[in-house]
Amino acid sequence: MDAFVLDEYVWPYVPLELDDATKKEWNIKFVNFIGWMDWLCKYQPISQLIENHLSFLLGEIMFVSCCLLTFIHAYRNRERRYLYVWIAITIHAFNVENLCYNIPDMDNFWQAQGVLTFFGARAPLYILFGIYHTFDYCAYVAVQKLHLPWWAEGPAVGLGAVMLDLPYDILGIKNLWWTWHDTDPNIYDRFYWVPWNSFYFHASFACSLVWLLHLTRRYIVDVEYDWRKIHREFLCSFLAGVSAFWLGTLQFVPIYHTLHDFYKVHSEITTILFLSTYALIVICADRRRPVEKPESRAGDRWWFDEVPLAISIEYIFFMVLVVVCDPVNIVQDGLHQAIGPCKEKQKVQTPTGKVLYKNKYLCATNYDEKYFDFHCLPNGGKAPEQQRGEPLEWYAVCGTEFENRAEYIAIVWGCCILFGTIFYQMLARSGELPDVVGEQLFDHTPVVRRHIDAFVEHFERNDRHREFDGIIRASHSLVEASDTNVEGLFEDGRLQKTNQSIDQLAERIRKLAQPTFKQEHDLYLAAIEKSQHEYVELCKEEAQKKMRAAAGRL
Repeated sequence: MDAFVLDEYVWPYVPLELDDATKKEWNIKFVNFIGWMDWLCKYQPISQLIENHLSFLLGEIMFVSCCLLTFIHAYRNRERRYLYVWIAITIHAFNVENLCYNIPDMDNFWQAQGVLTFFGARAPLYILFGIYHTFDYCAYVAVQKLHLPWWAEGPAVGLGAVMLDLPYDILGIKNLWWTWHDTDPNIYDRFYWVPWNSFYFHASFACSLVWLLHLTRRYIVDVEYDWRKIHREFLCSFLAGVSAFWLGTLQFVPIYHTLHDFYKVHSEITTILFLSTYALIVICADRRRPVEKPESRAGDRWWFDEVPLAISIEYIFFMVLVVVCDPVNIVQDGLHQAIGPCKEKQKVQTPTGKVLYKNKYLCATNYDEKYFDFHCLPNGGKAPEQQRGEPLEWYAVCGTEFENRAEYIAIVWGCCILFGTIFYQMLARSGELPDVVGEQLFDHTPVVRRHIDAFVEHFERNDRHREFDGIIRASHSLVEASDTNVEGLFEDGRLQKTNQSIDQLAERIRKLAQPTFKQEHDLYLAAIEKSQHEYVELCKEEAQKKMRAAAGRL
């Protein structure tokens, strides 16, 4: 068909005579190019999605819109380095998805077909520009307002990503936004048909991305942002984006792979242990924030911007979807686990060296994925079969009824309300959004930081006392001068000069009273400022009284 296009619409209009061999060669190149473009990006009419898979179309629009909101927020704060966080998340999304599709041990899910689907019909648009930005970027911004040390930011972002992911995972699989491998041991243990390791995955990978951003900025960029070194900022984003997959995978080793692969511990236990460890790290770090970072509890009057809006849109969308969706009417036509011989096995290599096994193909007559069946197919609900002995990868599956819709409503609404309240506390009741600075990792060590702060505070206090003593002595000198030589003050305008000197003295005291260490010494400096102001006013009043008395005598 592609070669026919050239023969029909191109070659007749070429002003040169080409032999058949040349035309054939160009036909082959054109066919290969079209094939590559079809692999890169596949289109599906919107009308087909509206008819067969409306919830997926609405979800894709919602996530792409949230992605756009996160980009607007990042661009507005580009001089505070948030744009480079957004870029790192984008690189991370492309990297993770393509590695998962091309590593056989991790190739265990198949996305539904969107309006535009990329990389061999494996990645719809909202995967590359949607969920990672909505989950990771929104969580990152919320965590920044907590002003946590670097080592706690990663786990906090990981937990935030899971809070945003949970309703998506539960309703996404129920509405056939993707399908899972039936027998893969790494995703065998499920929670409402969601593998427990999905939560582990989102937490560990988001955490790894944040840690690597801190690490690369520690050695590559300056503490303060400099637009002239933008190439360094991009380098940090790129290194973090491409490396987070591997560090995230390593985080599966200590808890999941050790306990699950060697001792057959259920994935529910390993995931809860892992997320609890993250929560413990965050709690320990957050307990000291009011002391070390008073601004982390200052609140933010203008907190509702693009990020809270994106979080609200996602939660409201799923709260409505769980009430109105009708999964039984869904027809999802696309790539799935290939249907083939039921007993053919495939090795699954784990990072610990343990070799596990899974069925290579879906056994259409004996599978355990209750969220889909084949009741909507025109052949009377029979499962598709292999074609000419070849495994069948592209076929249609049908959604199933809710076993208990009220239960789904309870868990989705409960999660959205509870997690939404947590995000409100993080975004509105914590501190203002800080600048993302180049990291000096060890400066944030609590013990060292306390000693440094104590030393600096002691030094500054002594220095202020010395300055204040000098100012007091100068004030006394001015008063004494006005008392002993009052008659001469009216000569050559020296009274005006004396008043100017006193005003300059007051201004100097006011400047000295400005806080040097932000809010850490506000109370102390306020007391100093008040006492200095009262003393200067007293000096000015005494001097003026004596000047008026002297003038009266004259």
